Amino acid sequence: MTDENKNEQETVIDEVASTDASENTVEQVEQAKEVDTRRIPYERFKQKVDEAIALQEKLAELEREQEEAKRNELEETEHYKELYEQALKQAEEAKACALTTKKNALLAQAGYDEDQAKLLVKLIEGETDEEITASIKQVQATIPAQDNFGDPSAFNGAKDKPETVDAEEVGRNAVSRVLHKIRL
Repeated sequence: MTDENKNEQETVIDEVASTDASENTVEQVEQAKEVDTRRIPYERFKQKVDEAIALQEKLAELEREQEEAKRNELEETEHYKELYEQALKQAEEAKACALTTKKNALLAQAGYDEDQAKLLVKLIEGETDEEITASIKQVQATIPAQDNFGDPSAFNGAKDKPETVDAEEVGRNAVSRVLHKIRL
């Protein structure tokens, strides 16, 4: 606990103790301590979360400022070639990300689940819709999509095993079969 939290706790206990000595018992003072100790951790947690959020915002702002400063510096020193290369690099990354997303979507339409699509996206070749579709057809011929069919015997439980029979029971059954045949 910090000094501030200890001071708050002491003031609450002092307030409870000073209101009326005859009415306050030891139990009431303990209850006040318990209530106060429950409240302090939440306040402390909230304070820490707010601090973390503020730090994240400051970090993002600093990164944006640094990026802008670097860009302005390059513009001022007339290094347009580097700016152009950066823009091309960002465009290629965006294009690659869009192509991967498109391939994942087409694999999902073909019946593959997410895990399979993540693995199979590396096998899909081409950049146009026709090339991607042809590549997916080849993959489907080689690697079938995961079936969502259920087990046909899902509710057909295992057959019951025959009851074990001792030698006396076997003898009785044999005698009854023989006697039954004789009577006919």
